[in-house]
Amino acid sequence: MSFALVLLGLFLVLHLPPLRRRPSLSTPVLRAAMATGLFFIGAGVMHFVMPARYDALIPPQLPWPRFWTLLSGALEVAGGVGMLSVKTRKLAAVGLIGLLLAILPANIHEAMANQASHVLPFPDWYFWVRIPFQLVYVAWVTWAGGLWPARTRASEPVPG
Repeated sequence: MSFALVLLGLFLVLHLPPLRRRPSLSTPVLRAAMATGLFFIGAGVMHFVMPARYDALIPPQLPWPRFWTLLSGALEVAGGVGMLSVKTRKLAAVGLIGLLLAILPANIHEAMANQASHVLPFPDWYFWVRIPFQLVYVAWVTWAGGLWPARTRASEPVPG
C-alpha cells in the first residue's frame, strides 16, 4: 500500500499543468504509463541498493535468494524503462503483470512470517492487505500499458 501511495503521488505530480501540456503526458493514460515506468525503475534499483532486505522476502523453498532478488530488480527496471516508450509499452506491461503475479508468493510468505521477521517496518495487518493490492497493481499496469482498450473522454488529450 505504501508503494501505491508512491505510484499515485508520481501520477498526481505528472498532472501538474506544465507537465501535462507535454505531448508525451497529454492524457491520463500517458501520465499513468510514465508514473508506472518511473515507479518500477525506482523499485527495481532498490533491489540492488538494499539486496539483503529483498533476499529476506524470498520464500525458503527457492534456492539462491540473492539471484531472485537481483533478477526481479532487473526485470522491474527493464519493465519500467519499457513503460516509458510507446513502442515497448504493451510488451513491458505484459512483462510487469507477469512479474507482479510471480512475486505474489513472496508477499504471501512475508505475510505469514511472524512480526519479528518482517523486512519492512509495518504492522502485521499491512502484509495481509498488501496481497490483494497486487491485483490493484495488475489493473493499473494493464490500464497504463494500453492493454485496457476502453476509449473514454479521459483518454482524450487535455487542452493546453
